[in-house]
Amino acid sequence: MPRAWQGLGVTAGAVLAAYAVSPYLALWDIDRALHGNNASRLAPHVDWSSLSHCLKEQFTPAVPADDDLPGFGSSFAGQVASNAIDTRLTPATLMTTAHQVMPHEASTSGWLGTWHAVHAHFVSPGKFEASLDQPGQTPFVLHMKFEHWGWKITRFEMPAPAHAA
Repeated sequence: MPRAWQGLGVTAGAVLAAYAVSPYLALWDIDRALHGNNASRLAPHVDWSSLSHCLKEQFTPAVPADDDLPGFGSSFAGQVASNAIDTRLTPATLMTTAHQVMPHEASTSGWLGTWHAVHAHFVSPGKFEASLDQPGQTPFVLHMKFEHWGWKITRFEMPAPAHAA
């Protein structure tokens, strides 16, 4: 019986190790897709419904809480942003956006050249977060979730100008 328990322990350890390494492998594959301009390689790493919902929240103007009837302008702008995300969010446009957000040094030096600027960690057992430092800006933050036996991008936070303290 002890040999069976040892085998079970080794198997459980191997599964845990594979799980712990898997989001880093997914980030590496996403990086390869971006550097190779391979939209079909990027597409399986994205939860499209979660990402579009997140982008709609980020780019739709907020309606003031005390406004019972929002103005036509903010309502119209929200509908335009929502429609643009629904119709234009594709692997190719996501790749183009990533190339624009990525610092120039990162796009030319590759993944290993930016390793010092990347901070990645588990947020919870099923969620992972990676951030890329941006000079003079807040970091670009990528949120991933483990679903359907793989890590999927569910949202990201665009860099913004850093405020001087």
